[in-house]
Amino acid sequence: MRAYLRFELRRLVRDPRLTMFTVLGPVVTYLIFSPLAGDDRLSGLDAATALMVGLAGYGAVAGALTVAGSVAQERASGWLRQLRVTPLPPGRVLAAKALTSMLSGVPAVVAVGLTGVLQHHVTLSAGRWAALVALLWVGTAPFALLGLAIGYGLAPHLAQPAVFLAFLTLSVLGGLLVPVAYFPDALRDLAHALPTYRFAELGWRTVDGRAPSPVGLTVLLAWTVAFAGLATGAYRRSTGRR
Repeated sequence: MRAYLRFELRRLVRDPRLTMFTVLGPVVTYLIFSPLAGDDRLSGLDAATALMVGLAGYGAVAGALTVAGSVAQERASGWLRQLRVTPLPPGRVLAAKALTSMLSGVPAVVAVGLTGVLQHHVTLSAGRWAALVALLWVGTAPFALLGLAIGYGLAPHLAQPAVFLAFLTLSVLGGLLVPVAYFPDALRDLAHALPTYRFAELGWRTVDGRAPSPVGLTVLLAWTVAFAGLATGAYRRSTGRR
């Protein structure tokens, strides 16, 4: 599995689309909209810091979901048939793919965080910065698995629109782009049940010096298990394994 993981990591580093889609987009959005928030407080934090975490999460989710397109292309090219004859079990293939797609979100977290420091002088201790990056990396697991489920389950021409729709819906309703404080009550309740809100909540609580919410962790874990099941089933169907 280590050789396959190294192979996937090399492919990840060589993909220039990662920077264009998952780093520049969130950074530019933060530069444009963070000055408009004024002195409001969101999620218990000043607006600049809250938006920094939300858009860092937005980029991280985008990075994790981009795996769907490459996986769908691999299916179409016959690469999965090659993997099928190797001794790698489905669980290890999925784990390697999920890990590399999770790493796709780290550059966005670092870039948006650096922008927050330079533009709004966001100040956190070294420990909180490290915790923020680590938790937002680990927290992308359900989104990486969702990307795998879409990529293994749909043809390339359907996977990309499905990823975009899932990403936009989860980002907006989960409060990554529009803070849930501005939502009506019904949408706010829905947001609290979505993995995107609970993912961003990890960051908001971390920069505020609080431990992760047990309810939030439970929601994230439930979505991770559900998406893992979907991804495993889609992979088995796509390779003909039972």
